[in-house]
Amino acid sequence: MSKGRFPLTNKFKTSERKITANHLRRRLIKAGSPIGILEFLAFKLISLIFVPFAGFIFLGSAFPRKDILLVIFLAIGYFLPDIWLNKKIKRRQHNIRKDLPNIIDLLNLCVSGGLDFMLAVNRAVKDLKPCDLTLELAEVYRETQMGKSKREALKNFAWRIDTPEVHSFVRTLVQADRMGTPIGEALKLQSEEIRVKRFQRGEAMALKAPIKLLFPLFAFILPVVLILVAGPILIQFTKSNIGF
Repeated sequence: MSKGRFPLTNKFKTSERKITANHLRRRLIKAGSPIGILEFLAFKLISLIFVPFAGFIFLGSAFPRKDILLVIFLAIGYFLPDIWLNKKIKRRQHNIRKDLPNIIDLLNLCVSGGLDFMLAVNRAVKDLKPCDLTLELAEVYRETQMGKSKREALKNFAWRIDTPEVHSFVRTLVQADRMGTPIGEALKLQSEEIRVKRFQRGEAMALKAPIKLLFPLFAFILPVVLILVAGPILIQFTKSNIGF
């Protein structure tokens, strides 16, 4: 019976490793593939070694409990590469979200001028300065030149970036291509919708700003104001009590 269980266990472990590797590969692709999977794992291993080593050098003598300190440093070293990768993903998605309306307008102009959509994509890639979005559009054009359909290349484009705006953009193009509607009108509506969402996002961030300023206000600004206002009064009161 024990021999029959081992193949199932090995298959489960193999499938679990594949899921973990695919998840890590997806995150690296969303970050723009700054490094490969092996390089990222090496980065995590170096971080696990370097962070505790540096932490004990600078802070080891200040804490008596070395075991708790080791656990804290190991946790920091383990999650530090993930934090770095998440920041890369957010920064890249922010840049793509910011450039998307302008590129959609350019694609709309090219399509309205009589160009095919993929030729318009190639024209936009050549005319605009290189950025994250133009590099992804260049990959879309390259995939269509290698034999993939436009629908499949656009779906891969949305899969690599993984933002609501790009998914909506690709969904609109796929539906327009499937139903035979003019792509120029779909691009115009999509550009307006993305600009409205960006404006609403800016309004939401502006409404959250006063709440975020409360902690710095109470922690740093208010004590200084109290010292400047109440300090001379306390000094004067102390001198008057001494004179009395």
